[in-house]
Amino acid sequence: MPFFAAIWFTVVVGWLIHVAVDKHPQRRSKHRATELALLWIMVVGAGIWGVLGGLSHIGPTSDQTAEQIGYTQSMFQWEVGWGDLAIAVLAIGCAWRRLRGTWLTAAVTALAISFWGDAWGHFNQWVFHDNHAPANVWALPSDIVMPLLAIILLVLYRRGAPAQSFEQPSTALPTRP
Repeated sequence: MPFFAAIWFTVVVGWLIHVAVDKHPQRRSKHRATELALLWIMVVGAGIWGVLGGLSHIGPTSDQTAEQIGYTQSMFQWEVGWGDLAIAVLAIGCAWRRLRGTWLTAAVTALAISFWGDAWGHFNQWVFHDNHAPANVWALPSDIVMPLLAIILLVLYRRGAPAQSFEQPSTALPTRP
């Protein structure tokens, strides 16, 4: 449970501090607050914490991580770790404004598919296999809420943004004057 509580503490407190000290010209707008909330969930919650979670599945403490979830170490843990790292890198990429318009939708989609799939697995283990291990049961709230919140914030962010901000760069050759 401390791992999952730390994720949410970091995201919420970081977002609140960021909103308070933001120097962006539109710092007090709903759109900017929504953008920052979405970025804190993706870059920090799914990204940085995702890297830590992924490394815990493939690193030297992977046997302890498996035990906390109610499993023994296996090859599948290796695959989950690399999947977590892939989503984390995609989420961290959203920090760069140049990538944000195109990466946010991809990152939120990948997060939702992965985390909701994880949630279903954790739920099945809990209900049908009596797996009450702390990291199995306490993963459920984050696995459900984080992608749901990311989707809601992404929709709100897109609705509040100026139309030109998400256009793809032109691939046409420049014309001479």
